[in-house]
Amino acid sequence: MMFVGVPWVLGWIVRTVLSHQRFMRVVQLKAEANAKLMDRFGQEPGLLEYLKTDGRRELFDVRLSDPTPRMPAPYGRVLTSVQMSAFLLAAGITCLYIKQYVPNYRPWDQIGWLFFGTMGVALGVAALLGAGAVLVAARLLHNLKNEAA
Repeated sequence: MMFVGVPWVLGWIVRTVLSHQRFMRVVQLKAEANAKLMDRFGQEPGLLEYLKTDGRRELFDVRLSDPTPRMPAPYGRVLTSVQMSAFLLAAGITCLYIKQYVPNYRPWDQIGWLFFGTMGVALGVAALLGAGAVLVAARLLHNLKNEAA
């Protein structure tokens, strides 16, 4: 667990810090560009009229494009559920396999491996069934949207 969890958390922290630095750099550049615009065209009546319209959002809003392309929402959730189910199934089957190598003079150890193995397999199967249900529901909703249109 530590070999997976610690690098994942460190990677997430690095990604968050880099994303924040990128956002702050874009905000600073946008602020400098807006300051130059206001200095140069500050008293221009056309600019003042433009700022009174909805166009001012485009001038002052900061939008970042995501560097990594995203999957559509239902497919990303399905993929996450399938990955979790694969992990839980592998961990559960491994615990059930290890249980047979635990010495018999401590029966509570075997019961612990049996418990964690059974829970891992059960949760893995449940996550896989959940992924299937989300996929079916997404396809049904997509078909309903197409029929309504």
